[in-house]
Amino acid sequence: YSNIITAEPGINGNNALHTIAVYTTAYTGTLKVLATLDNDVSDPSQINWDEIGTLNFDGTETTPTALNFYGVYNYLRFEASANPANTITKILLRN
Repeated sequence: YSNIITAEPGINGNNALHTIAVYTTAYTGTLKVLATLDNDVSDPSQINWDEIGTLNFDGTETTPTALNFYGVYNYLRFEASANPANTITKILLRN
C-alpha cells in the first residue's frame, strides 16, 4: 500500500474529478485506487476503503497511464499487486 494522501474534499464540491497518471518502468501487475470517507486515518487497518478503479500493466508501457474518477473522498491510497520498487516510478494526482 502507498501512503495515505488527502483527496482535498473541501475544494472539490459535488463534481469532483480526480485524475492520476502512473509512470512505470517494466511494472507487471495491477494498481488499485482506494478511497475512504473516514475522517480519522490514524489506524489504517480500521479504515473502510472502497476500490475506485484498477489499472492493469503488462510491463510494456512507455507512456504514463491515466485514470479519471469522480467522487468526494477524504483520503486516497494505492495498492500494487506486485512489488512496485523501481518499477512504479511516480504517481501524479490532480484533484
